[in-house]
Amino acid sequence: MKHPNHFGRWLACVLLCLLLAGCSMPGEQVQVEELLRAPKLSGDYGDVQTALNDWLGESAQLKYPMQGDLLSPFLLQDLDGDGRQDAAVLYTTAQSSNVCIAILQKDDADIWHVRQNVEGLADTVESVGLAQLQPGDATQLVVGYTAAQGDHYLAVYSYTDGVLSTILEQQYQQYLVEDITGGGNQDLILMSTLEDGGVQIELLTVDKEGSFQQVAVMGLSANRFAGCASVAAGVGADGRHYLVLDGWTGISGNNLASVLLRFDEDTQQMVPADQISTEKLYTASLRNVPSLVSQDLDGDGIVEIPTQPDEAGLLNMSQSRRMDFIVWMDYTSPHPEKSFGLLDEETNCYIELPMEWEGNLKLTDSEQYDGAVELRTVDEDQLIMTLRLVRTTSSLKGWTRLGIVASRQMQAKLAPDVEIRDKNYRLSKALYLLN
Repeated sequence: MKHPNHFGRWLACVLLCLLLAGCSMPGEQVQVEELLRAPKLSGDYGDVQTALNDWLGESAQLKYPMQGDLLSPFLLQDLDGDGRQDAAVLYTTAQSSNVCIAILQKDDADIWHVRQNVEGLADTVESVGLAQLQPGDATQLVVGYTAAQGDHYLAVYSYTDGVLSTILEQQYQQYLVEDITGGGNQDLILMSTLEDGGVQIELLTVDKEGSFQQVAVMGLSANRFAGCASVAAGVGADGRHYLVLDGWTGISGNNLASVLLRFDEDTQQMVPADQISTEKLYTASLRNVPSLVSQDLDGDGIVEIPTQPDEAGLLNMSQSRRMDFIVWMDYTSPHPEKSFGLLDEETNCYIELPMEWEGNLKLTDSEQYDGAVELRTVDEDQLIMTLRLVRTTSSLKGWTRLGIVASRQMQAKLAPDVEIRDKNYRLSKALYLLN
């Protein structure tokens, strides 16, 4: 007869071998599923998650959007405009191949219940947003999906009278929700690449019956644009609504150029801005940095277009960092030049410099500080400023902290004899993190 201790050790070894061999003991599968189940969230999120799981009879796998302002699978919002909060949840189950959306509401006892669910258009959520596209107090759900083969599909959902309806399904490359027509409600701008090349821009609004109608459509020539990289909307210096499209150029599709459009109320069409010709803007905005897209740089509601100035008077001689001289332009203004500075391609941040330095500046590697770069005058080789990216714990003595980028600290130091004539310029506020 085996000694009890020997038997215990023998049994432990057998169980370990079974586990390593992939066999399962009775009840083991249930325990594994419990371990893999997502932890319960707190507050309303946890209650919504529990209600959804109870309704499904299994644990839902929450689907997080890949990008955008809303990065949660939960959206708590009054979707139908009745004054009570609703909940929308993005999820998948073992039985669903695509993302699903469930709508939940609270009963009189303040308990969440699933009211309806719909299946989405692909297995990945690229972005999700809330919009007011229809008249009234209701809020619509705008979801961008990405399929395995890389195609993008947009769906707009409306929740009214207890029913979740899909009011738009369409393939797209870029989209934007913005009030372009000035009608009070938001509009939907869709960008797509045509089969024969070029870019198509569609402006959609919702009519009184709640259906989308195409207000305007515009095509961009295939010999100039191979696809849409980004789209942004803002108000111009003249108070009108403008749309800025950044498109890929050339066969390789690595360069960018921009188009500036506005909505013409008389013709009800998107038309090129009249402050600068389409030809001149295309040439002026050509740039070889794929991540450098137009955006509201300074938060004033105007979309600035980045340009790479002529090499005359601006030289990049650095071998250690990929940096570019950039001028941001507002082509809706009679005085378009707004900001001059350096783009750090490695961290995608922009460092604003005094406008008075433009035209007489070169970038070189520093011999005094390891990994730093120097800004010097072209004509006299005079040191103007030193820039470096260091650990967040590095000393600030003698340096100005610009900000934290890529988990490191960007620092700058002006040369002792440098005076800046622009009294509004602040080196400590010169760093911008780009989209």
